Amino acid sequence: MNWLKLKNHLDKYLPLYVLLSMIAGFFIGQHVNVKAHHSLFKTLNMIVVITMIYPMMINLKVSEMRHAAKLWKQLLIAVTMGLVVSPLLMYGLIKLTGIFVPISAKLALGLLLAVVVPCSSMSIAYTGFTDGNLELATIIVALSFTLAIFTVPIWLKVFASAYHLSISAWLLVKTIIIVVVIPMILGVITREILLRKLGPEGFLKIKPMFPSISLLGMYTIVFLIFMEKAKLVASKPVIVAIALIPLFLYYLTALLFLTFFNRAIGIPYRDHMAMTFTSVGKNEGTALAIAIAAGMGVMAIAPAVAPILQIPFLVGYVKIAGTIKKFWHFEELEPAENLE
Repeated sequence: MNWLKLKNHLDKYLPLYVLLSMIAGFFIGQHVNVKAHHSLFKTLNMIVVITMIYPMMINLKVSEMRHAAKLWKQLLIAVTMGLVVSPLLMYGLIKLTGIFVPISAKLALGLLLAVVVPCSSMSIAYTGFTDGNLELATIIVALSFTLAIFTVPIWLKVFASAYHLSISAWLLVKTIIIVVVIPMILGVITREILLRKLGPEGFLKIKPMFPSISLLGMYTIVFLIFMEKAKLVASKPVIVAIALIPLFLYYLTALLFLTFFNRAIGIPYRDHMAMTFTSVGKNEGTALAIAIAAGMGVMAIAPAVAPILQIPFLVGYVKIAGTIKKFWHFEELEPAENLE
């Protein structure tokens, strides 16, 4: 199989395949009793996420992670944006939206909950798709989940002390182990085995296979997410529509801000991509788990429907990576990759 040709095809038609996955998932979700198979879908989601992240980790260079860990400015900006600025930005957008349409207290709390959680487990994959700094993205994800153990309860206390919400630290720890640590270990081992067995030249020949598998995994997870949320979206269209307004403004504002801010202060393109996807994208599965644990249906709507906008926005950002490279005056002629 020509993996490079498949990769280029999947990348070229990425928006189309994402749209088809969304439509197919929503349509099938209307006719499938997802609740009756909740455990099955939960397991499928986890398997697909790992399937999407693991191939990216095969291209991870552990030796370069030491260098990425020294990028204090990038780490500080990404973590601050993801865990501090995002909740404050959403708070302001809720107040702004409330001027024009009514937002209930519980819906507002759900919107805040949707952005106080750490980064999306898909952030590493998005970074890989755009030739971003995969090593930096991996460190940011690990750091964000670790700090979220402390920041999420603080934000929930600030925004929702009246609801007496709590979050299990183990939920965050378990998530990072499953979606980051295990795929990373397997990826590093796989890379070493392939390099020894095939050699550097042989590895380069099959290298396009890994992002191709990740792209197929992304289309699958989009399908599953929209299938699971189909009935919720269809049953509460007005509340969903209201929730989407501040969410739309959040993704638009955050992406524009980071693009111009990082360019202005001289952040390299590859680092910018890692910082953007890990700080703007959110782990809505974690947010939804918190909302469900709190037993508040309306509060769960925002994190449940956030992927309706998060996925198109971040996929769109992946698609315009070429334009962003030009904005960064990115040098296309790079040194030959060091595989060792």
